Amino acid sequence: MHAIERADYIMAMLDKNKVVMVSELSREMQVTEETVRKDLEKLEKQGRLCRVHGGAYLQEGYGNEIPVKVRRKIMTGEKERLAARCMELIREQESIFLDGSTTAWHLAKQLAKWEGRLTVITNSLVIATELAVNPKIRLILFGGELNRDTGSFEGQSVLAGLGECYVEKAFISSTGISLTAGITDSTRGEAEIRRQVIKQARTCIMVMDTTKIGRNAIYVVGALTDIDCLVVDQPLSSCDPAIQEQMDQLQIPVLDCG
Repeated sequence: MHAIERADYIMAMLDKNKVVMVSELSREMQVTEETVRKDLEKLEKQGRLCRVHGGAYLQEGYGNEIPVKVRRKIMTGEKERLAARCMELIREQESIFLDGSTTAWHLAKQLAKWEGRLTVITNSLVIATELAVNPKIRLILFGGELNRDTGSFEGQSVLAGLGECYVEKAFISSTGISLTAGITDSTRGEAEIRRQVIKQARTCIMVMDTTKIGRNAIYVVGALTDIDCLVVDQPLSSCDPAIQEQMDQLQIPVLDCG
């Protein structure tokens, strides 16, 4: 295939699947993975896709409203490591909250095999399904209107239910975190839920890969001071020293997967 033909093929696959992987494109187009990465880089510069480690996705809408089935395929290695790091923070008999992020889904997959007793509160149908197999986990699912793009319930009934609860540790993610806007989300529904959870949790643990560091979205979830710990996949000092310095000043621990 020539470069133009490869670009057309890549965009056709993105239109169909919303996400493409470098290894799969290499095999299907019979070119090296390095050639595929260069093709993706060119297409990203043209504003036609968004690259991530191992592939690319088609971003639609005004924010980061990517369906959960697509987000599950993006940066899976990083999210698995983040989940493993978060597992180190969980103690038996605790009550925790997991939001509708795919990072939380990876954490739920590991908790599904955990031997300790735990209470898990969530608004995510996807996460509830994952945890339902573990009889040692007391599972509380707050329902409302199902957002099929995220696999989670949103709305006033979810907010009201969360308002009646206290959790020892909340594990949440977001579209971005920055010195400019604090913690932000691309959808109002998710922002409202995370804002409520911050109020109800003794300890709020923000979990995100470093591609979200320094990014801003439209809906404000809270300030940096609203979180008690930040868990990232890479050392924060190497990707955004200014945020690391601010976290040090605020005395908020930053944990990485190194």
